[in-house]
Amino acid sequence: MNTLFLVSMIVETIFGVGFILAPGALLGPMGVTLNEAATTFARLFGSAIISFPVLLWFARKSDKPEFRKGVVNSLFVYYLVSTVLLLITQLSGQMNAMGWSVVVLHLVLTIWFGYFLVK
Repeated sequence: MNTLFLVSMIVETIFGVGFILAPGALLGPMGVTLNEAATTFARLFGSAIISFPVLLWFARKSDKPEFRKGVVNSLFVYYLVSTVLLLITQLSGQMNAMGWSVVVLHLVLTIWFGYFLVK
């Protein structure tokens, strides 16, 4: 489980910082262009997901199974919903072929968190 937490912590740090500092550069390779309002909301989203690495850091260090299970439950829901939303976005043509990489990344993390959810 600590490996899962570490991988997710790294992924969400990269995306969180990217959304905050340079959302256009982060999304540009996927064919997404942002107007001024969308840039603001992307940064707001980045500020939310940057909390995941903090949560995961504490979860990795915790010896409380209830806390760790709560983190797994929460992030499973996040990855499940985000995978569905990203898949809809990809299938509607709002991202280019590079967008599939983010869909697959979220799907893998959904399955990985789901594994620990039922384990």
